[in-house]
Amino acid sequence: MPGLEQLLAQVGSHRDEMVEALSELIRIPAIGPESGGSGELERSRYLRDILDHSKFDDVEMYDALDERVRLRLRPNIVAKKKGKTDQTVWIVAHMDTVPPGDLNAWKTPPFSPRLVDGKLYGLGSEDNGQALIAGLFAAETLMSMDVELERSLGLVLVADEEMGNERGIKFLLKEGVFKQGDIMFVPDHGTPRGDEVEIAEKHILWLKFTVTGKQVHASRPDLGTNAMRVGSELIVFLQDFLHRKYNGRDELFTPDRCTFEPTKRLQTVGNVNTIPGEDVFYFDCRILPQYDIDALRSDITAVLDIFEQKSGTQISMETVQETRSGPPSDLEGEGMKALKWAVKRVKGIEPKPVGIGGGTCANFFRLAGMNAYVWQTIEELAHTPNEYCVVDNLVEDTKVFAVVLAALCCGSQFQA
Repeated sequence: MPGLEQLLAQVGSHRDEMVEALSELIRIPAIGPESGGSGELERSRYLRDILDHSKFDDVEMYDALDERVRLRLRPNIVAKKKGKTDQTVWIVAHMDTVPPGDLNAWKTPPFSPRLVDGKLYGLGSEDNGQALIAGLFAAETLMSMDVELERSLGLVLVADEEMGNERGIKFLLKEGVFKQGDIMFVPDHGTPRGDEVEIAEKHILWLKFTVTGKQVHASRPDLGTNAMRVGSELIVFLQDFLHRKYNGRDELFTPDRCTFEPTKRLQTVGNVNTIPGEDVFYFDCRILPQYDIDALRSDITAVLDIFEQKSGTQISMETVQETRSGPPSDLEGEGMKALKWAVKRVKGIEPKPVGIGGGTCANFFRLAGMNAYVWQTIEELAHTPNEYCVVDNLVEDTKVFAVVLAALCCGSQFQA
């Protein structure tokens, strides 16, 4: 009978292979078309080649149609090792990344991995490359020990996570890949200690505002209507109004309140001496589950009507993305118990349940009536220049997921 110490030692022996696999992943861009990228196709080919030489029984491609990318495909990879029952324990990670942003802020090129002092630098190294490699090596290490699986074991590598999930996890749910009773782990949130398990998420609402005034020469503002000035006043008023009205607190979440942040703003005019006739800006709203999104949107519409009447502009609002939060995952579920036990066994700490404002694939499982648990050990560098993965975190997370899979898929076959 194999022991957990043997399993953990086997994971540790793959340290260099994991670093090389993550390095190769960093070298392959996987940015969505909304951000000027060509999608995940090349990265999926690299990962598919690894999985084709693994011990998974089935490796299937689920290609979502997207006219904006080469071959019009957004690939999703589903790998499965069959157990005695069809109930499946899944690890879900995403292949895509956000753009690198300001290249001058990067000390090294974002697609050129560099290992320095135990940190592997590169775009997507922590979000979500670390999780992807950890899930892959955890599953492969367990399967290489030739144990009999009670439950089936699955690995899912999805597209389009960073820009709404329509061609990723939502597409796979519609395709019927998952079923009620499956157990989901989504390593896409964590802390430097690995002491949090995310079980709930806020509503997400992205809004686009367009203020239309009248463009004129800057020396004659009396002849026009400055859309940028009205837009700026609206931003300040709207943020203050929403924070005051939707001021509830929920200690499960960090931060424990709703957030309403102006983010992206389009260029108005290209020269200094012109009054802009149009101002376009965006809000990223993260809303506690206790509030109704439709009621909030109605309140914003009322504010826009007042600003239109006061300023003489026309103001439109468009929903760019909307994701309603599902119910919290079961704190007493098998997945939660196994994860807490594994983290305690490997890292010597007991993680606490939390809620987050960021969106992960886990929320879509919850909306579909399935439990999903989000955990990993990260420095929280997602979407920042000079992103890196701590190699020790990569290895330790792989050990945790290997233990979780052993506990849920192999039962008493492993000695504690």
